[in-house]
This record gives sequence, structure tokens and C-alpha cells, in this order.
Amino acid sequence: MEKDFSETTSLVKVIVSYAESLHKKHALISKVQNAVEDEDQKFLLRFSETYSFKATLLPIRSVGVQGDCRTYSYVVGLSESEAKRVDNDTKKFEDLSVLAKLIPRICHNVNRVCYIFGDEVKYPVHDITHTCLTTGVLSQLRQADSIATKTLMASGYGSAISQMPVILIPIHFDRDVASTNQSYQRSVVIRTFITEDFMTGVPAIPNRHIPLEVFRQMATEIVAINGISRVLYDLTPKPPGTTEWE
Repeated sequence: MEKDFSETTSLVKVIVSYAESLHKKHALISKVQNAVEDEDQKFLLRFSETYSFKATLLPIRSVGVQGDCRTYSYVVGLSESEAKRVDNDTKKFEDLSVLAKLIPRICHNVNRVCYIFGDEVKYPVHDITHTCLTTGVLSQLRQADSIATKTLMASGYGSAISQMPVILIPIHFDRDVASTNQSYQRSVVIRTFITEDFMTGVPAIPNRHIPLEVFRQMATEIVAINGISRVLYDLTPKPPGTTEWE
């Protein structure tokens, strides 16, 4: 585990639970306030009072663009308790897309923010699943890609986006931190991208560009693949994220 992982974990939690952190006068609250404008702080306050999201920092680095340089930074996953889930999905994903811009601006060693389908992620993730390009691993990715592509095309919304990479990441969620067993599952990220020139672009916002039910169907079918732990949806614009993952 790299030495900046612990502080980055704390910082993203402060951002996502901004109202509570402000009330408790968390030591990192000034770092958030110094990085954003007053309007952004008001947004974080409203977001954290409206939703019950939990931030999970993933122990992987993905490629991104910051300034004129390519960078490799952490990925943040956002999950929510099904019992506390807000019904207005359209507004929620619009707000999540704003949050996905703010988190990398505040925390410079994060360049991707993803929504995690399913219930709240209860345990932190501190290790990765050993992964090589074996027949089994490639089969997992091909199955996931096929499901996502067929579901999108069948929905009639294929022309709404420019590209949709499907990524296999070596992350096994929902493992008790006390477990001594090695992680063995992987997760899948769906990365939609809307652009005119591929120099900049945005993800498709569920229920604005493509119905959320289309992505839920993808997630339900993909997570049924043997060895798949969770399905994530990449909310990151470019910059700071790139079109694809590396």
C-alpha cells in the first residue's frame, strides 16, 4: 500500500460526507474549502445532506490527463445503501456528475470517480486480485463486453454515445477485512463517452442521455458472470480522465 493511500482515503470521505465533516470540524475540512469556490462548498453541503453515499478508494491507478501531462492516479468508487437510496435517479446522477468533477479538483491524486451498482460497499479494499491475460480472464472481459454492447444496441440508444469501453479491474469487493483468504474476483467498469473530437468529452448521464434501466440491466447480467464481484459506472469527464482506461 502506498503511503498516500490512507490520507487520500480520509480526504475523499470528507468530501462525500461534507456536512458531517463540517459539523465535526474534521482536520482535513480546510483542505477541501481551500480547493473550491463558495458555490462548490454549497453544492457539497447539499449533496451530503441529500444523499447517503460512501466513498471507497480503490488500490489501483488509472491513466488521466492533468494539464499537458498524463498521470496515473487513484480511482474512487461511490456506493449507497439500498435502504437509504433517494428515488430521484435523474437528479442524483446529475449531482454525481458534478461531484465527479470536484473530487479530482480537490484531491489531485484521484483522476476517476465511479458509481458502484448494488448495495453499499461495507469493507475497504486494500489489495488486488492477481491477474494475467489468461484464457479465463479474457473470457470474463469478452462476456462482459458482449453483454454491455448487446444491451446498449437493443435499447436503441447506441447512437447516443461515441464510444463505450468495458474494463476489467482486479478489485474484489465485499471481502471482510479480517479475512485471510486472497481476493479472487474482479470487477467490471462501464465507460460511456460522448465527444466531438475525443480531445475532451463527458460520460453519458443515466436518464439524461440513456435510461438508467439500460445500465442496470447491464450490471445485473454482468455480475452474474462467474468471478465478477461488482459493476461500476465511470462518471469522469475528460479531463481529468481519459477516454479509455490503462
